[in-house]
Amino acid sequence: MNSFGSRLKEERVRLGMSQEAFGEAGGVKKVAQYNYETDKRAPDAYYLQKLRALGVDVNYLFSGSRSNGFHSSNSFSDGSSEQFNSSENNLASSLEDPLSYRDQRLNDPTVASIPMYDVECAAGSGRDFADEKVLGYFHMDRAVLAELKLPADTGAWVRARGDSMIGTIDDGDYVFVDFTQRDPSREGVYLILMDGERRIKRMQRVAGGGWLLISDNPRYDKELIAPEQKQFVEILGRCLVNLGQVL
Repeated sequence: MNSFGSRLKEERVRLGMSQEAFGEAGGVKKVAQYNYETDKRAPDAYYLQKLRALGVDVNYLFSGSRSNGFHSSNSFSDGSSEQFNSSENNLASSLEDPLSYRDQRLNDPTVASIPMYDVECAAGSGRDFADEKVLGYFHMDRAVLAELKLPADTGAWVRARGDSMIGTIDDGDYVFVDFTQRDPSREGVYLILMDGERRIKRMQRVAGGGWLLISDNPRYDKELIAPEQKQFVEILGRCLVNLGQVL
């Protein structure tokens, strides 16, 4: 497939670099480089600037066409270095000005800006995040979100706290929550509001119509929510994807 990611990998191989070394040159870790090459995430302007300085044909990454004046030396025996003179085009201009490039991405209808919150934030009743402080935004291509089956406009990244879900969700991990999925009839991990606190728990239905709240950390006991107690537990959304450290 002739995609941005495949062309990025092609440039890395052309330069004879490993994923780890190439990622470091761009200021990211190996896992991020892998995500870029597999089109799971889109890089930012700072990463592209560093690759440009390394000798990567950035115009080729986006358009599939080599820049004017670009000369590739895939395997020169004399060890001559890459020569990269990008053409004067809109892409080059935006790379010179990272803020301009960022603004273009933010105004791109194919890009969704997913808000990021902290699960411990508690404004008002705590029932939603409408009035919460946004920690930042995670900009993702809508095509990638669709491939991951994540809603572009009804979800948020929520930072988890504590060790009750350790092994599945660690302290500080970001979890994508779909606020439209509030029916725990299907077992899964949910963000709930209970006793004035937001919690992330695995939920199961039990005989009689009650719920079982499960912490994946075995140090914590399961909590049974009887049918008459369900009114005190509000389901805010279903946790779909965990964004945490690999190591």
